Amino acid sequence: MKLKTFLSIVLSASMILGVLGGCDSSAIAGISQSGTAVDLISAQSSSDSARPRTPATLDLTGATQITLSGSSISVEGSGAEVDGSVVTITAGGVYAVSGTLEDGRILVNAGNAEVTIALNGADITCSYGSPLYVYSAKTATVHLVAGMENTLTDGADYTFADNLSSAADEEPNACLYSKDDLVIEGAGTLTVNANYNNGITSKDTLEVYDGTIIVNAVNHGVSGKDSNAIDSVTLTVSCGGDAIRSTNNSDETLGWVKVSNSELTLTAEEDGIQAETSATLSSGTYSITSGGGCSVSPREDASAKGVKAGTDLTLTSGVYVLDCSDDALHANGNVTISGGVYTISTGDDAIHADGDLAVSAGTLDIQTCYEGLEGTNVTVTGGNISIVSSDDGVNAAGGTDGSGFGGHGMGNAFTPGGGDDAITISGGTIRILAGGDGLDSNGTLTITDGTIVVTSTGNGDSAIDYDGSCSLAGGVLFAAGSGNMMQTPGGDGSCVLSVGFGQILDAGTCVQFSGDGYEYVFQLTGRASSLLFSAPELAAGGVCTISYGGEYSGQIDNGLCTGGDYSGGTVLTELTLEEGLTSYGQTGGMGGGRGGMGGQKQQPQDAGFPPEGIAPDDGEDFVREQRPAGSGGRGDRPDDTALTPAKPAPDNAAAGEANVTEQAG
Repeated sequence: MKLKTFLSIVLSASMILGVLGGCDSSAIAGISQSGTAVDLISAQSSSDSARPRTPATLDLTGATQITLSGSSISVEGSGAEVDGSVVTITAGGVYAVSGTLEDGRILVNAGNAEVTIALNGADITCSYGSPLYVYSAKTATVHLVAGMENTLTDGADYTFADNLSSAADEEPNACLYSKDDLVIEGAGTLTVNANYNNGITSKDTLEVYDGTIIVNAVNHGVSGKDSNAIDSVTLTVSCGGDAIRSTNNSDETLGWVKVSNSELTLTAEEDGIQAETSATLSSGTYSITSGGGCSVSPREDASAKGVKAGTDLTLTSGVYVLDCSDDALHANGNVTISGGVYTISTGDDAIHADGDLAVSAGTLDIQTCYEGLEGTNVTVTGGNISIVSSDDGVNAAGGTDGSGFGGHGMGNAFTPGGGDDAITISGGTIRILAGGDGLDSNGTLTITDGTIVVTSTGNGDSAIDYDGSCSLAGGVLFAAGSGNMMQTPGGDGSCVLSVGFGQILDAGTCVQFSGDGYEYVFQLTGRASSLLFSAPELAAGGVCTISYGGEYSGQIDNGLCTGGDYSGGTVLTELTLEEGLTSYGQTGGMGGGRGGMGGQKQQPQDAGFPPEGIAPDDGEDFVREQRPAGSGGRGDRPDDTALTPAKPAPDNAAAGEANVTEQAG
């Protein structure tokens, strides 16, 4: 059948160095998930349905028996012909294959018939071509007999000598190759050693259910041209190309990849998973290393992303460990994340969408990246997100990513759009430590709920940066910056407190905001001199006391302090809150972004400032190459030398003592 559808911000500045200097590869250990197998080939048209699945245990009574013995083959039953060390299946039916073949192959030339090949402890080596080659069949099913281990191995060169092969078309070009629909299922094990080119390839649809499959390939691992559906499989791929792929670009209903309920370990020199159209991933475990991992600079001649979709990428659940040279999750269309646990280390963007990027649930731990979340419109309605980035933490910038799809991308420029871009946050918890802007929108920034803790360590950058308007109507916001570039949001009924210390506070310093019925404590993840704070309890006419230093006895999670008591701090000031913005000290300047003034400027205030013993801020902390006006989008990826670390925090920083460093002169 051929388918035609379908915040202890105790992370010091050294963390930024870690972003640039390297990372450790992660692996999934001791994680298991199980689930009922789903119908993966539920295509995009309701008129199509999946073919019935073969039972995990196949009754081989009456099957034609093909026995392999060294260089010879024997057949008991009908529908198969032997010629030396080659057996050709010419009729539909079930064929049980066992034994070892030292240099030979199985060919299927059965017209439009259904053929099932049950590998029952078969070890087949072919030095000159595909050990298992389906030339013609309506559907070819490779059944892995429960408890049995099977191996297919090819040579480094194919001869294309027989009349079923074509050197011009490079058919076959995989160790297990089918020109028609291919199904692999069963509870056994299959190891594929592809020394010539690809591991497993179907020129039509590919469905893989159940079983354990190991693929070692010099080029691509597991390919289904029209579609690639994987369910309830333990799959390990090590390859020189893409690990899992679907490539049909002539029909928008084809070229998709869907993976569910599986345990994947993918090590690919290029993309881990590549879909020409959509990719959908759900429950299971996914360990993906692409392009040598995050410590390797992205290639200019090839794409090395973790998961890449030509249209939309959807992730609903599962456990993911992604260590990628290029983007970890990438789509030319939209990216939607509605669940799952993600640990991401990448040399480029963690999650990139040319279109919209939406996160509604899940846990995202982005440990190393260039930019964290990037899309035309970035919407967060839920989830727990932690980002450490060398450039922007969250970036809304319309256009396309030059490192994106369309073959192997060249360069990393994200072309600015027309200013309709937006960041919208209405829920969840977001913690950001950014070498560039923390939240950067080329258009609007809207916050109505959620908890946001963001630090920008770049002097030419801002914790909050927007080119259009910014609305703050709810939620908890704590933003810290090291320079005088902080933009402030419009209150929209919320009180916003802007504080300038006039000096750099070291990473690990606690900051407390307290008043009638509330207390919020944060711990700086990077060095900072200016802060923004807003919470639902802040009200015009109320008094807010700001303290710094001291210690916190509770839990500190990437700068967000909960469940404990704050003590020993120094009171900076007590402020009577005004409607909208209340400022203390010199905290801001022009907006960053694409060249506009961008938002509301902060104005210096002299009353009671600076505190005794604190020297004025000369603006030095991280010295970063400032982007020219007009570069509020992504811009070219900076060299590693573009971010120079500030002085390291003293040893008592972790205890949250008042760490105040004089500015270098």
